[in-house]
Amino acid sequence: MVPLSVLWDGDSFRDKIDLSITEFYNLMRTRSTNPTTSAPPAGLFEETYTRLLGQVDHVISVHLAGKLSATYDVARGAAERVDAGRVTVIDSGQTTLCLGWLAMRAAELGAEGAEPAAIAAELRSWVPRLRLFAVLDTLHYVQRGGRIGRAQALLGSLLNFKPILSVREGEVYPIERPRSRSAALRRLVDVMASQGKLLKLGALHGDAPEVMDGLVQLAQERVPGVPIDRCDIGIVLGTHAGPGVFGLTGLLAE
Repeated sequence: MVPLSVLWDGDSFRDKIDLSITEFYNLMRTRSTNPTTSAPPAGLFEETYTRLLGQVDHVISVHLAGKLSATYDVARGAAERVDAGRVTVIDSGQTTLCLGWLAMRAAELGAEGAEPAAIAAELRSWVPRLRLFAVLDTLHYVQRGGRIGRAQALLGSLLNFKPILSVREGEVYPIERPRSRSAALRRLVDVMASQGKLLKLGALHGDAPEVMDGLVQLAQERVPGVPIDRCDIGIVLGTHAGPGVFGLTGLLAE
């Protein structure tokens, strides 16, 4: 993993390395200042690719949506400088667990001896079938971070609403605006279930563990027989989504 960083009051915290998710959300609730995020430096990618290519024939490098972060472009540039023929850089078009699923699938295929081109082709075939829907406690953080996209239209009209947003092809879209968290939780499951036949589901949260059991139970009732992964939202995405966020991810059948 090449981590993104959160910059805060002169400190730099690498995601999942220097600051735990719990510590991060505690700071978000107590600090008066706001954190920002930063893509990894190109040199770190170059160092990582060079080290790995000393051990393996090919690297599949899977990344946060290029429209959400400079990370993909930085990684692609580093790959070209190190050895473009032996490093394949994939834009997931997504974030959080959707990105994780792609990395996990790449590892599975690699362990089975699949060729790099075949691995990349399968990952790219997954990208348009990935779904991410999330309920934010507030739009404050996503607006401040500049990642609000087409959900800008929701601003000024929310008051006590709990907006449901979607990430598609690296852009944030408004879906609905339920008036309460409980209503949002139910609608979140309805929206995901309406997408079509699902092969995988994921339930995720950022400092909202109290919703997870109910969210998983509702999802299991609406989409029986589909395995559900659980995931904590990391500190980089948490910087933009804010505390109290929860959501569902899905992988559609072809």
